Formats: sequence, structure tokens, C-alpha cells
Amino acid sequence: GYIGDLCRMGILGEPDAELEDLLAQVEAVQQAAFSKVRAGAQGGDFIVHAEDTLKALPVAPFTDFFAHGMGLISHEAPFLMTNHPVTYEGVDAAHPLETGMVISVETTMLHPKRGFIKLEDTLTVTDDGYTMFGERGRGWNRGGRS
Repeated sequence: GYIGDLCRMGILGEPDAELEDLLAQVEAVQQAAFSKVRAGAQGGDFIVHAEDTLKALPVAPFTDFFAHGMGLISHEAPFLMTNHPVTYEGVDAAHPLETGMVISVETTMLHPKRGFIKLEDTLTVTDDGYTMFGERGRGWNRGGRS
């Protein structure tokens, strides 16, 4: 079978305004990446767009963006980034994305006071964009309710 990456955020109770804003900034980076994914686009284009979006946000100093191919193993072609955080060369960043490629897109924040906030999505490249697997549960998922 094939594997996928997915990360969503949960909280006991209600998130305050700061937590809502922090997750919204992570979501903005994810959406920036998604907006450039389609067959024929250079593999590195969506990465550059997401990184540029992140650089403009207040959370940039403690937030990281990463994307990689996946399928039968957790990191496989297309190899889009070099040594980040897994040691391989981003040899596919200069090549076009192809229909059917599976990509993990992840934005990870380690906030100095609020902790770990992350979204991770698995996409398959299509001719006119992408199909997302596991799109539900975006935003804060509230737990602890009876």
C-alpha cells in the first residue's frame, strides 16, 4: 500500500485569539504552496512561493516549511528540497511536476511560548492543480467536550 502524511491541531477547550492567529499563519503558508501545485509547474516553484509567504509573516523566525515526494516510503521522488530535514539533494526542484506525483506539504511552528503548531497535507498532482487527501479537520479541533 501507499502512505500519506497528515497533521491537524487539537485543543482541550477553546483556542484564544493568539492561537487562532498562529494557526492561521501556518495555514497561509500551506495555501500559498497549494496555489502553485499543478502538472507542468517547476517542482521548486511552490516551495519558493511558500517560503516567500512565510518570510513575510511574524512567525517566520520559529516556523519551517518543507515539502517532499512520498508513496511507498515516506520520502521519495520528487526530491524537492536539499538536506531539509532529511539528507538528500533536491534534484527534482528544477523539473516539472507530473500528474500523479504524491507530495507532502508541511508547515511547522515551534512557538517559544505557545508550543508546537503544525499542518501537514498529502496531495496528488493533477493536470489543473491537485487533489488533497484528508482535507477535513483544518483549524482547531476541540476536544474534551461531553
